Amino acid sequence: MADQSNRAELLGRWETPARDTGAAVRPWRDLAMFLCGPALVAVAISALFAVHPWVVPVKQQAVLMTPRSYGPMLALAALGVWLSSIAGLPSAPALGDWKQWRPLLGFAAALGLALGASSILLDVTLGLSRIAAGAIRAPSINVAFPASVAHYVFGAIFVESTYRLAPIPILLWLIGSLMLRGRHQLAVFWSLAVLTSLIEPVGQAVMLGRQAPLLVSIVAVTEFGGNLVWSELFRRYGWAAPVVVRLAQELGWHVAWPLVSGR
Repeated sequence: MADQSNRAELLGRWETPARDTGAAVRPWRDLAMFLCGPALVAVAISALFAVHPWVVPVKQQAVLMTPRSYGPMLALAALGVWLSSIAGLPSAPALGDWKQWRPLLGFAAALGLALGASSILLDVTLGLSRIAAGAIRAPSINVAFPASVAHYVFGAIFVESTYRLAPIPILLWLIGSLMLRGRHQLAVFWSLAVLTSLIEPVGQAVMLGRQAPLLVSIVAVTEFGGNLVWSELFRRYGWAAPVVVRLAQELGWHVAWPLVSGR
């Protein structure tokens, strides 16, 4: 009963949930969906890149697309997805359950496009892409279309695996479920959410350096806030939600916007 109450707290419910007879099945269903979905797509794109490599703005991106680099992270993300429902986070909706998938996909995609639009606004007003390209000493921060579609789909899966799918459920289970025996599960989740949400803005600040202090500050605030919202979607809708948000943002900012603007 205590474990059920803690899960109710994490999920934002006030009532004590009834006994969940499908709890034992959900971790395996989540794992199968991740392996046959995002993980399989990432592997296929990596294989395509190995056969027909495209020009990337940063050499490290090519290294990350090799199995030796992304394999361990996808394995950790798979473990995190499997542990998600065990640690009290929601399971992804069952395939075919469009009553559950529609609001998840709609809200997550809208949020991702809104965050991409904020980057476009910064590009138009402050020259975000030009300054970032200068920081990495490349003519552009974007991969050329149509390779950009595959490149940024892979990037979205890899980044979300690194920032959320692996660290949050694994550490939530280790700290909240094992060490604290289910106590303070919500506090543990948000502590992890804040720490993981700092990874991206700190990386951007390091990349942009002293070239544009105002831009660095704005990007840091927007990315930190956006990552916190991603974490809330993870808490409410499960592991698939942040992946959809990241896909929408990456495809809007790195694929659609360069085609429209020529940047």
